[in-house]
Amino acid sequence: MTEGTEARVAVVGGGWAGCAAAVTLAAAGLSVTLIEQAPTLGGRARRVVQHGIEVDNGQHVLLGAYQQTLALLADVHRPSDADRLFRRLPLTLRPFGERRRGGFEFTAWKAPSPLHIAAGLLSARGLSWRDRAALIAGFRRLASRGFRCGADETVAQCFAATPARAFAAIWEPLCLAALNTPPERASAQAFAHVLHAALAGTSRDSDVLVPTADLSACFPDAAARYITARGGSVRSGITVRGIDELIDGVALETSAGVETFAAAIVAVGPHQVANAVGDAAFARGTFRGPLARIAAFTYESITTIYLGFAARVPFSAPMLRLDDAPGQWAFDRSSALGREPAHGAASLIAVVISASGPHDTLDHASLARSVETQLRRLAPDLPAIVFSQVIAERRATYACTPGLARPAAGRLAPGVYLAGDYTDAEFPATLEAATRSGVASARTLIADFAAGAAARGSIRAL
Repeated sequence: MTEGTEARVAVVGGGWAGCAAAVTLAAAGLSVTLIEQAPTLGGRARRVVQHGIEVDNGQHVLLGAYQQTLALLADVHRPSDADRLFRRLPLTLRPFGERRRGGFEFTAWKAPSPLHIAAGLLSARGLSWRDRAALIAGFRRLASRGFRCGADETVAQCFAATPARAFAAIWEPLCLAALNTPPERASAQAFAHVLHAALAGTSRDSDVLVPTADLSACFPDAAARYITARGGSVRSGITVRGIDELIDGVALETSAGVETFAAAIVAVGPHQVANAVGDAAFARGTFRGPLARIAAFTYESITTIYLGFAARVPFSAPMLRLDDAPGQWAFDRSSALGREPAHGAASLIAVVISASGPHDTLDHASLARSVETQLRRLAPDLPAIVFSQVIAERRATYACTPGLARPAAGRLAPGVYLAGDYTDAEFPATLEAATRSGVASARTLIADFAAGAAARGSIRAL
């Protein structure tokens, strides 16, 4: 690919999709320029600094089934570094608060799949035998259908035969975590694909990988180092305002001026596409189809409430289940405090609320107080709070609803490609969907370059 290696390719958007695309292109020997509007790479899964502490704009976890993401992490990190970035544990649902009675507790067993899940359910606490049997039966029904659901079926409808308490213990929190959409509105087919990937493969596929570092450190920062080490460049704080197709490439109109490239991959969030591509690309019709589909999207928020405590708060697992009033999950992020904790904090808890809801109408101070009240109700002996911070991503993901038509990742026109978590055909808006789309788009571009080089070689031979 002699000619291809000399061509400069732009990737617009430094989120996980854009970073995945840029790493794939750099690995193939192309000269890559990764352009990101924000000062920090990572998009909707990036590092932010609050109270002098490096945290995230939204808490994310990986599943062992996220093969594309894990493969990229292995590519851009040394093995010892990659292992330290995540704490891997079997699928675990454990309640926050030692005094919380009747809370559901589940841990997948160390056994071949799917016995590890069945055994975990049979030994779970907080559910009747009828509830446990119903959960196993519901999963078996879905598996017997080849994990296929009706196009208009919701998660709530798919598991309508499951008792309410059992549904609320397992399927509801997993649906919210994976699809960021409430089960009564969430696509049963998208959820079924996640369950198939996580629960129907090996026992390690259902493992939960909880980051021990901020999300930018987990992948985007290392991706940037990988790209620059191979002759590419990473530019942050640059806004792309338009893309124009040329005879032999594309021109990007940016806040730093106009620059030409052999090709460009657009990997920004769905609500950012129109501004990034500008009027020229829309007039040509290149983005007309994707933008028409994006116009039908609705969005869900992810809200993270960080609470610093004056003394250590014990955690029996790195992530614990709350009672949804209003927080859904509590993560121990105390490792972010460092050796000299900010404001005298000895413990840092991140409380996450996935999907939109009444909490979105509260101001940040009121929401922080509401979450503190919730935690103290579940664990009355909590120490004093020394600071709080709320980070709300109002359009963190698209609402993953039944039958939603999404654009496809890949080529839109000669030299113009699309990527993003909303373009993956199978997974909902997860980090895995983002990396899969970025790699798929980059591989299409690489194949196009190779085909073009071969064609030019054949013409010269004539």
